[in-house]
Formats: sequence, C-alpha cells, structure tokens
Amino acid sequence: MNIELKDLSHNPVYAQVREQIQTQIHNKTLSSGDILPSPAALAQKLSVDKGEIQRAYFELEQLGLITKQTGKDFLGKPRLDYRVR
Repeated sequence: MNIELKDLSHNPVYAQVREQIQTQIHNKTLSSGDILPSPAALAQKLSVDKGEIQRAYFELEQLGLITKQTGKDFLGKPRLDYRVR
C-alpha cells in the first residue's frame, strides 16, 4: 500500500488517506483480505498523528470497505487488524 500526502492546507490527512485507500481498493491494488498497516504504524510512516489514520480507517469501515478483526500476535497478545473487505 502506497500513501502519499500532498497539500495539507486544503485537504486534511484523514481525507487523503481515506481517498487513497478507497482508490486502491477500487483499482484492485488492495484486494479482499489484504491487511492494512495499524493506525500507529501508518501514522509513524507518514509522520502524522495516529488519530488522523484512525479517523480514515473509521470512515472506510463505515463505508463497508474495510473491517476490524481481533487476532493475536506471535506472542499470543491481542491485536487488532484492519482488513480489506
């Protein structure tokens, strides 16, 4: 998944992330079952606030494009994955 942020003064981070993920889903760059990076990981990669990514994911979830799924990491700790529907 490739996300590039552009002019932040006219288009907020969450909207850019949401739109780019939507486009990648519709273009089949992201397929059903693909796991998205965690909000914290994507926020760190883009050097933005985690809340912006959480809002984008929430809106994508409301649109029925992604889903949250609880799982466990390799140490058995609970983990939350976001997957393309």
